[in-house]
Formats: sequence, C-alpha cells, structure tokens
Amino acid sequence: MEVSNSQLDFLLHPRSVAVLGASQDTTKLVGKPIAFLLQHRYAGKIYPVNPKYKEVAGLPCYPSLAQVPGEIDAVIVGLPAEGVLDAVKECAGRKVHSVIVFASGFAEIGGTGARMEAELRDLARQSGLILCGPNCQGVVNLHEGATLSFTPALERKQLQPGRIAFVTQSGAMGGSLFSNAMQLGIGFSYWISSGNEAVLESADYIRYLVDDPRTRVILNYSEGFRDRAKFIAAAEAARRAGKPIVALRVGRSPMGKKAAHAHTGAVCGPDEEVEALFERLGILRVEDGDELLEIGNALAQGRLPRGRSVGILSTSGGAGGLMADQCEMGGLEVPELKGATREEYLRLLPYFGSALNPVDTTAMFSQFLAKDPEYFRKLLLPMVRDESLHSIILMITMSTGERAKKMARDIVEVYREMDKPMVISWIAGNLAEEGYQIVRQAGIPLFMNTRKSVRAIRMLVQYAETRKPS
Repeated sequence: MEVSNSQLDFLLHPRSVAVLGASQDTTKLVGKPIAFLLQHRYAGKIYPVNPKYKEVAGLPCYPSLAQVPGEIDAVIVGLPAEGVLDAVKECAGRKVHSVIVFASGFAEIGGTGARMEAELRDLARQSGLILCGPNCQGVVNLHEGATLSFTPALERKQLQPGRIAFVTQSGAMGGSLFSNAMQLGIGFSYWISSGNEAVLESADYIRYLVDDPRTRVILNYSEGFRDRAKFIAAAEAARRAGKPIVALRVGRSPMGKKAAHAHTGAVCGPDEEVEALFERLGILRVEDGDELLEIGNALAQGRLPRGRSVGILSTSGGAGGLMADQCEMGGLEVPELKGATREEYLRLLPYFGSALNPVDTTAMFSQFLAKDPEYFRKLLLPMVRDESLHSIILMITMSTGERAKKMARDIVEVYREMDKPMVISWIAGNLAEEGYQIVRQAGIPLFMNTRKSVRAIRMLVQYAETRKPS
C-alpha cells in the first residue's frame, strides 16, 4: 500500500483524536491516552467513545463514533483483538483518516491471529485507512503534545522535543529507550511504535520523516523488512537528504530470529545480507539501545568531521593514552601536534605536561584553574582553531562541584563558537552531576567512559564518508 505524506499527517499531526473503548480508570491501558493528551497539553479535539460513560476526564463521552461531531483525524482502538475488526469497520464507515490498534493476538501468534491480521489489512486497504499496529503502543508527536499512546514513558511531567525521530517495532523496548532519552535530555520529534506493521511499515514512517523539517536523525529498532524495496527507497531518500538512519536490528542469531517472529510475526533474513545492505545504504548499525541513543544524539548536532584526525585534551595522562589507543584501533588518527598549536600548549602547560596529542594537562590543572578562571577555556581554543584536527574529544576525570560547573559553561561557550564535532568523556560519578546537566542541555554528547566517546566519533566519521561523492 502506497502511503502519502498528507495521509500520514492525519496520524502524526492529528487535529482530532477519538479513543474507542475509553476508560475513566487511568490505570487501565485505554484510560492512559486521554490522560496523557491532557497532561501534555494537546491542543486538538479529544473524543472519548464508550457507551458506558457520559464523560471521561471531564470530556463528553460518546456512545459510538457515529455520534462524534466533526471530522476525526485519528482513532485509537483500545479494544481486545476479537473486537478490533468490527471497530475498524466502524472507523471506515465513519470515514476517519487513521487508526491505531493497540491489541496483540494477531500475526505474532500465528493461526487465527494471522488470519485476523490479514482481514484487518485487507479492510484497511479497501477503505483507504492508514493503520498503525496492531500489537503496538501508538505514536507521539512531542512538538505538539499529540500523545496517542499508553507508553509509561509519558508519565513524566514534561517531554523534551528535539530533532531525533524514533521508529520502533518493539513498543516496550522502544518505550524504555524513549524514557532514557528524556532522562538524558535527548529530544525527540516523534516516537512511533509500529508493532506488527499490518499496513503502515517502518519504511512508510522513515520516508515521511525524510521530508519532516523538525527531524534531523532517524532511529530505527526493527525485527525485519515487510517490503524490502520500499525500505531501500526510503533509506536512499534519507541518504540524499542528508538525514542519517541509525539502526538497531534484532534477529542476528537463530534464537533471535525466533524471538522476533514470536514478538511481531517478523521474518528475519540472513544477517550478512542485512549488514551488506546497511553498508550500501549508509545506515549506521549499532549494538544496543544505549548506543542507538548516543549515536543519534551525536549526529543530531549536525556536525560532521571533515576527516579522521582527532585531537584529545585530557586531564589524565593515563586516560588520554587509553583513548589514543582506542582511537587508532578504531581507524581514527591521533596526529602529533605541530606548529602554533603545539607552541601554545607548551606555553600553557607545566614543563612536565604533554603538548603532543593527547594533550595532558597533568594534576596541576586544578591549581592553574584556581589561579586563572579562564585557564580551561584557554586550553580548549588551540585544538578548536587547528584545522588539521577534524574532531575533538575532551577527557575529564575528577573535576567536580563548582569547578565542574565552570568547566561545563566554558565548554558550552566554546562549542557554540566552533563547527567541528566535540564529544566529552567525563568520569567523576555523580560528583560532577551539575556539570553534566549543563553540557547535556547544550546538546553536547557526553559519555561516562572512553570507549563510547571514541565510538561516537568513529560513527560520525563513518557517516561523513558515506556522504562524500564516490
């Protein structure tokens, strides 16, 4: 089924939402969407539908969709699987534009469930309905407070709108990562739980997001392709538009394939083929959920390195050496500093510091900073100005308390003046939490270990190289 952007607008930018089977009990699955829509200040019209109630959450409740006044852009079907087909028929008769089906018990269980899903697909296609799910947790547009979902990630008081869209087949895993992202200050434009993908596929959402002005990076948690050609076309469009896709795909092992099929009915092909396809399409493949968020956040800053050369500024000689090893083992370059850059560090550092690369500020760093509040900023600038360095990694160890806050503010100020990528590896436990918050709020990628910071730069380089003309 071909889906246009204007059709998906009804689902992702709804002006009105009806909840079929709405409940007054907000602890129940079908009670949550309305509570979340109100909590996150959705500005559109909300129509609870359930013949049991006169009102839900202070809103008039209608006995059926037929009694709902006006046009309905999106309907959430909060009924068990056996009631879904009739509900979608009612939606088709009411000429609503889009439907979300939460219920499980379809293709993922085989047999009767698979037949029910086939009927659901045929009905949606015949009536021109776009349908999200079944076996999904809905969609969220964070910029508009359109929380058409029951994911517990929405229980937080405020959401963080941003430039990263997340399309996930797994609602529970995707919801957990959604919550983690909000905790870390990583903003999303959309969160989309696609479930079994009976009608709308991940590829449909990805193609839509390519044209979305609020989205810079697309994250995808997938268990298989429904339509391989459609996915390739969407990924190629993303590549042309300069919008990175970061993918976490399950089904690499025999048991992983079985688990994926039992979860969403997905059929996973040979992993070697997927790996080759991703490489050809410039899709960045990651190994776990944390990395999915971290690499997505690094890319969302919109800064790509012009080459593989990395400058490392470290408050620890040992940590700097470890990071240099990890960079070079990962295919990055850590060139020895020369010329004006080296001369400036020789002037700034104590005689026993290192002005090579990594630059080692030594344990005297804190004493120098106490005497000169601008000392850390002065240490940052030579690397920023050196055009032979394409990326910068800051390695900060036990800088805590007020010193951490001052350093973080200096980092943010310098970061805003530069155009090359910078990531931070800051290892000080919760003693530097206030500093962490300052750099996170500025969107600067922050890691608690060296390997992850190096991996982020390597992935930025990998994507930048896919953008170069062959």
